[in-house]
Amino acid sequence: MSQPEPPIDENAHSGTVQDRLLDAALACFRRMGGKRTRIEDIAAEAGLARTAVYRYYPNKRAIVAALATRWLAEDETRLAEIARDHGRSPAARLQAFLLADAEATRRYLTDPCLVEVLDEVVQNLKAILLQHRSHVRRHLSGLLAEGSTAGIFRPDGPDGMALVIDDLMARFHDPRLAADLDKAGWRERATAAIETVLRATRSR
Repeated sequence: MSQPEPPIDENAHSGTVQDRLLDAALACFRRMGGKRTRIEDIAAEAGLARTAVYRYYPNKRAIVAALATRWLAEDETRLAEIARDHGRSPAARLQAFLLADAEATRRYLTDPCLVEVLDEVVQNLKAILLQHRSHVRRHLSGLLAEGSTAGIFRPDGPDGMALVIDDLMARFHDPRLAADLDKAGWRERATAAIETVLRATRSR
């Protein structure tokens, strides 16, 4: 005789339940792999009814999308904090911003579980990555505008400059391009590229 599914706490805040499900999904992905993990496994890991999963996520791809969105939002928060750190000069912040952006991608690429999730995003959920890059460029544009007003960066339009820099640094933040970078030497190459960007953006 099958056991009844554990009930969901109807009084729990939806965000809390969603985080619980995403944490459970990640645990299952790490233990069994993304392809072998079933909705039932995620529900059991979270201690919730299987129907509770469908209440928030219609399928496993939606869970992957939510996981990726959560990780990328955390990256965006870190980048926003760097961009707004007025205790450092705009040039120092720009250098730290671009390196942190590259480091985030390296973090994903060095974790097999995150690589599997990221592959799903790159192959089938590209809109998530496009939105993420748009948010990153918005923070970058604000930093460039501040530096331009202070006479540190060139007076070019910050939005256009942010797009150019994002394109130039794609070798390090785009997982499709960064995956084949040497693990030991990627930071040296990224730092050299960032120094080139800094020289190009400085006010003449």
